[in-house]
Amino acid sequence: MNKIYHVIIRGRTLESRNIKELLARAVSEKRKLDRDARLHSQFQQETAAKTLSNTINQAHQAMVM
Repeated sequence: MNKIYHVIIRGRTLESRNIKELLARAVSEKRKLDRDARLHSQFQQETAAKTLSNTINQAHQAMVM
């Protein structure tokens, strides 16, 4: 009887009877999730910086008038 192996990554469960294949998939999935999280975080920082810049520019224009 073959054992079924489980790996949980950020709430997602991966299963396989082949532990090497499962670990390869788990590493790949973890790298993908980390890369996506990093890009999402970077996008949020850029958006926040643009919003702050726009707010400062608007305040400066209001002071100049």
